[in-house]
Amino acid sequence: MKKALNKNEKIQIILLSLACAIIILGILFLVNAMQENPEDGFFPAFCAISNVLAKYIIVILTMATGIMLFSNVATTIAKRKLRNGLTIGITAFSTVLTVPLVYVFIAILPYAAHPKPYAELNPVDAVMRMDRIFDGFVAWFGDGAFLWVVLVFMLILSLVFITFPLLTGILAVSKEKALGFKKGGGFGLIPLPVVAKQQAEQTANTEATEK
Repeated sequence: MKKALNKNEKIQIILLSLACAIIILGILFLVNAMQENPEDGFFPAFCAISNVLAKYIIVILTMATGIMLFSNVATTIAKRKLRNGLTIGITAFSTVLTVPLVYVFIAILPYAAHPKPYAELNPVDAVMRMDRIFDGFVAWFGDGAFLWVVLVFMLILSLVFITFPLLTGILAVSKEKALGFKKGGGFGLIPLPVVAKQQAEQTANTEATEK
């Protein structure tokens, strides 16, 4: 007979399901980002947005919300194997998804120095539609010095997007640690809350047995 789910486990399942739904929505946004004919896309209103940069911002915000929700819920699961499996899965997915983002903000710097028409782009830049992404930045930020400030900032932000989830995933799986505020003050490595709770319960049970 299967063990009945407790309240906490039911909440975890609901939140993980919600996270998966948000991620799927983000993927649908992504595959529609380059759709120029609104009537042929899943979301006509989304496809009708003229600035491709605005579309990608929607994609990034949607995917980031789903991934962060999934990742945070995964680290609250008491069973270590399941917790590690879900954490590894979402970390790998996040990393693979973020690689193209990092590429775009690395490649757009030399492109911004010497813009090229679509026909002259290399195959990867052509798939990414570097020309339309650059035009989107120019439409919002102009083509002066401030554009370069924005591009460099976006490059740094993209590196944070790929590094931080990877780092937190590795810490959660290999050391059962997380980044957070310590009880004594300061920011650094702390035990995962679910692990700290298990250790406290184990200590309490040991002390009770000894008495």
